[in-house]
Amino acid sequence: MRAEVVVVGGGITGVSAAYFLAREGARSIIVYEKNYIGSGSTFKCAGGIRASFTSQEHIVLMKRSIELWGELARELGVKYLRSGYLWLASRERDLERLKSYSAIHNSFGVPTRVVGPDFLSKVAPYVDSSRLAGALFDPLAGKACPFDATQKLYSASRRMGVDYRFEEVTGLLAEGGSVRGVRTRTGDVHAEHVVVAAGVWSKPLLEKAGVDLPLAPEPHHAVITEEFGRLFDPLIIDVETGAYAVQTFEGHVLMGVEVPEEPLWEPTPRLDFLEKVVRVWSRWLPWLPRANLIRYWVGHYEVTPDHHPVLGPVSGVEGLYVATGFSGHGFMMGPVVGEELASWVLKGHSKTQEARNLTVDRFREGRLIKELAVIG
Repeated sequence: MRAEVVVVGGGITGVSAAYFLAREGARSIIVYEKNYIGSGSTFKCAGGIRASFTSQEHIVLMKRSIELWGELARELGVKYLRSGYLWLASRERDLERLKSYSAIHNSFGVPTRVVGPDFLSKVAPYVDSSRLAGALFDPLAGKACPFDATQKLYSASRRMGVDYRFEEVTGLLAEGGSVRGVRTRTGDVHAEHVVVAAGVWSKPLLEKAGVDLPLAPEPHHAVITEEFGRLFDPLIIDVETGAYAVQTFEGHVLMGVEVPEEPLWEPTPRLDFLEKVVRVWSRWLPWLPRANLIRYWVGHYEVTPDHHPVLGPVSGVEGLYVATGFSGHGFMMGPVVGEELASWVLKGHSKTQEARNLTVDRFREGRLIKELAVIG
């Protein structure tokens, strides 16, 4: 069996890559997913979308991704809302840090601004402002539904001829410094190009081809409440702890907070997470202790040493591309990563210098990129 492109991984990254490859004219595309579409980190994420980072790479790529999210909403009917991000500070030193972030954002055309209690009461009427020293609001940011977006990209790419196969890729076929395809449990599939977009599981797969990714499986926990009416529009972040909360399109409140944990391939639920997330968010959401928590899950961030993704071609293995290491920001970057990968595969180069800066070579060359705002 032969294809022009094989994509390994059926999360937002793999499905976006397939969609943009098909849209740009790739002849034959096969996507392999060992479970079901979105079954990895994608369906465990909060759905936030922002460009309010502090590195040029993140900001430039995410500004383009936000444009593409708007296009996907118009063309495919993806549930997407530019409802903002709100970074809440209860301490003056945190507020000063947010002001320094805002200066960086504004220099790249991201219109964040510092706001106070009056603004908070308009966009987040059920968030208590009594502890607020100030907040940073990002009006360019927003949210999308991970389930809806991934399914609609999957359906659209299938209509364009992408072949989805639900079986595990067990290895990469490489010979003479070039990729030749993939090995599955049912046989070998030959391809001119292979895109590995399997989240944290990209690391062991690439190791079989002699490619070492500096990637760690970092567990992250989330919990969701029962449905409510309008509580707050933006995704909100507690700057002191890095906790986030977002009200979904259906009215649930989805919350997360970091708990110290070693890298684990098979993370398990932790009661101390539930205690901490309720304690932290009850300071801002005083009604939360009376709410019903209806579901709790654990997923992975696939984390790189500089909290930036690994994108693009792999030196020494012609035809092999990678897209992983998003450090918690993979969903929001899905569309722009798909667009960049399509350009790399079909034209031989990325669309932007910022994407080229994110190849795996940067670790070998000591070109790590600094990012200060890695939460939410």
